[in-house]
Amino acid sequence: MTYESALARISALVKAKRREKKLGLRATASECGLSPSTLSRLERGASSSLPDADTLAKLAHWLEVSVGFLLLEQNQEGDEGGPELTTPEVVEVHLRADKRLSPKTAEALAEMFRILYEQFTQ
Repeated sequence: MTYESALARISALVKAKRREKKLGLRATASECGLSPSTLSRLERGASSSLPDADTLAKLAHWLEVSVGFLLLEQNQEGDEGGPELTTPEVVEVHLRADKRLSPKTAEALAEMFRILYEQFTQ
């Protein structure tokens, strides 16, 4: 797995958990023990490298998954449980991992897909 796809996965997992818990950025940062700026950068997928081990450990603990699951070292059907991603979130992870797309383009495409998905699944 490339670090870009791991960052995209972390971004989607954090977004999903924040949405599920209905938390703002500062409340989430406080809950998981990270600075708001670090959490924001990770959630936006704007980091240029993987977080350090301490940050990964804090995120994994907050997300209630292992660091291996967070980085997708576990196979997807393995023993490790994690927050289930919706189809739009899975698509967003893949769009963010695509090196040919800018982060802004990936975000716009993900939002368009989410809107279309919601319209066609009603």
